Amino acid sequence: MNKNTDLNKIISFLPELVYEEWAPHFERIDLETGQVLYEPGRALRHLYFPLTAIVSWVHVLENGSSSDVAMIGREGVIGIYLLMGASKPHNSAVVLKAGSAIRINLSVVLNSFNQGNAVQKVFLRFTQNLMTQMSQGAVCHRHHTLEQQLCRMLLMVLDRQDGNDITMTHELMAKFLGVRREGITQAARRLMEENTISYTRGHVVVHDRKSLEKRSCECYDIIKNDQDNYIKLNH
Repeated sequence: MNKNTDLNKIISFLPELVYEEWAPHFERIDLETGQVLYEPGRALRHLYFPLTAIVSWVHVLENGSSSDVAMIGREGVIGIYLLMGASKPHNSAVVLKAGSAIRINLSVVLNSFNQGNAVQKVFLRFTQNLMTQMSQGAVCHRHHTLEQQLCRMLLMVLDRQDGNDITMTHELMAKFLGVRREGITQAARRLMEENTISYTRGHVVVHDRKSLEKRSCECYDIIKNDQDNYIKLNH
């Protein structure tokens, strides 16, 4: 796999020698929507670097209710906590959007991470970006309307894919945001009435991104600006 054409940001930020060490261990895989990569309490051996797939960290309560913790696409890695000393996750990692990813054995990454500051900086900068998303998302769930949260979520998906066609059902959106499906249907209907989006059989098409940005809350701007800074710092 050619580093220059690689779509995952972390891999593209790696020092050339580290990339050459990792490349023989890369396994390109296809992920399906709803596929569970990590489960709470289960020991793990691999990290996942999304290419076209998008993965959601989901926290599931004892009563079965769930809510997203973070969304990760081609800008990051699934399983960052494994580099921080943890051996088992507390949340589930569920594929939000089908696509491809690179899987690599944890031991390969740990070897480089423990040896060099350059590799550590790449991962730690992503971790800081992830923490911003998680903290701002918690504020958003508490203080902003469902329509604003839906707009934020759709914009975050657009930032992690090419094109304006999002494959996602109302049920999946509701699960991601931790709300009732009926609430998503009502919020989406308002966006459709304004011709901001259209929705047909599990496909959302964004017709007016600027309108979506105006209808979202300040949380999206904070998350997006932090992500842009993370990318600039690594170039």
